[in-house]
Amino acid sequence: MPFVKRRPFLSAGLALICAVFVVAAISYGSKPGGDYMGRVLVAGHGGHIADANVVINPMDLDNPIKIPEYTLWTGNKLHMIPLGPASDHAVHDVRIDSRDKNTVFWSTYLSPKAYVIVGKADLIENKFIAEKQYPLPKEVIEFGKTIDKTLYCGSGQSEKYFMPIFMGYPGFIDVVDKDTLELKHRVMLSSSPDLPVNYKFTHGVNSPDMKHLYIVMNDADKPHGYPSGKQHLFMLDMASLEKGEIKVVNSNSVDLPDGTITFRATFTSDGKYILQSARTRTLLLDAEDLSVVKNTPIPAGWENHDVMPTPDGKYGIAALRVPVENKEGKVVKDGQIALWDIQKNKYIGKPMSTCRQCHKKNEKHGPLMWGFELVGCTRCHQDERSVQDVMGNNILCGLDGNLRVRQ
Repeated sequence: MPFVKRRPFLSAGLALICAVFVVAAISYGSKPGGDYMGRVLVAGHGGHIADANVVINPMDLDNPIKIPEYTLWTGNKLHMIPLGPASDHAVHDVRIDSRDKNTVFWSTYLSPKAYVIVGKADLIENKFIAEKQYPLPKEVIEFGKTIDKTLYCGSGQSEKYFMPIFMGYPGFIDVVDKDTLELKHRVMLSSSPDLPVNYKFTHGVNSPDMKHLYIVMNDADKPHGYPSGKQHLFMLDMASLEKGEIKVVNSNSVDLPDGTITFRATFTSDGKYILQSARTRTLLLDAEDLSVVKNTPIPAGWENHDVMPTPDGKYGIAALRVPVENKEGKVVKDGQIALWDIQKNKYIGKPMSTCRQCHKKNEKHGPLMWGFELVGCTRCHQDERSVQDVMGNNILCGLDGNLRVRQ
C-alpha cells in the first residue's frame, strides 16, 4: 500500500465544513410554516430602520410572528438600514415607494436645530441613497414647543410625491418630489378653516389609489395641549395637496377614552378600511364614512404606534413599544411587532422584537466557530453601540412592508 501523508489540519477543516453544512441544512429544513411571509421595515430612534424577514402563522397561538433562522451563515434575517446619527436621524417614518418596491422614503423626528430631513434608502443594498434638509417654518419656530422633537411622523404619497406630515404644532404636510427630494409645497394645516385649531398631534396616510390623504388630529384643550380623547378624522383630496392646497372630501369625529392618542395608520389593500393605531388600543375604521368598526384594547403596558394589514386584510401587524426587563433589572422599552386578529377583535400570542437581537453585543461562538462570529446581526452596527445603548430603550414607531400570502 503506498504511503499517504496525513494532513490533520486539512482533515479537521473538511470535517468542520461538513458539520457546518449539516447544521445549516437542519436549520433551513426546520424553518417555521405560516400563512404569510415577507419583509417588515420598522423605523427606529437609533438613526436606522430595522429590516426583518418574517413568517406569520396565525394558528400559532404563542408566537405567531417569527424571523426564521434559514442557515448558519445567514442567521435570522434581522438586519438594519443605517441612516445617520441618532441626534438628527431618529425616525418615526418609513414608507416604501409605490413605484419601486426597492426604494424606501424616511423622515426625521428629532433635530438639534430648527430643521427636518427627508431621505431615501436602497432596499437591495440596505444603504442610504440621498437626503435633503428643510428649515422649519416660522410658525413652528414662533410657537417654540416642537422645534427639536415631535417633528415628522406620519406620511403619505402620490405617484410623484412623498408627503411627510409634521407631528408637532402647528402642523403641516410637505410635498416632496420623489426623484429629487425637492420641497415643492409646504401646506400648513392652519390654511384650512375646516381643520381644528386645538390639537395635539397629526398623522396620516394615503389611500391605495392615491386619490386621498387621510389625516387624524388629536383634539386637545389648547394648541399642543392635553388630548381629550376625541379624534378629528379627515379625508383630503390628493390632487389639491399636490398643488399646495387643502380640500376636505369627508370628515368625522369620534370619542375615545380621555387621554387617548392616535398615531399612524394604514389602509387595507382594497381601500375599504383603515387600520388606526391609538396607543392603548387599535381601531378599524370604515374608509367611506370614517366611523369606528372595531375598537381593540391592547394588553396593559404596550403602546401601539402603527399598524399595517396582511395582504388579504384579515390581520394587522402592529408596531409596539413593550416594557421589558434588562440584565440590571431595570424596565425599559423594546420595539416589537404583534399580530392583531381583526375578525376576532383581539391580539394573538406574544409580540416579537425587531430590535433586541441587534442591540445585543456580539458573542464569540466556540469551539466550532473559533475566529468567526455567526452572521445573525453582524450586518447591524451593534459593535458601535455602547453597553448603555444596548441595555436601554429600543424605541420604534412607524412600519411598512412587502408581505405576501404564502403558497
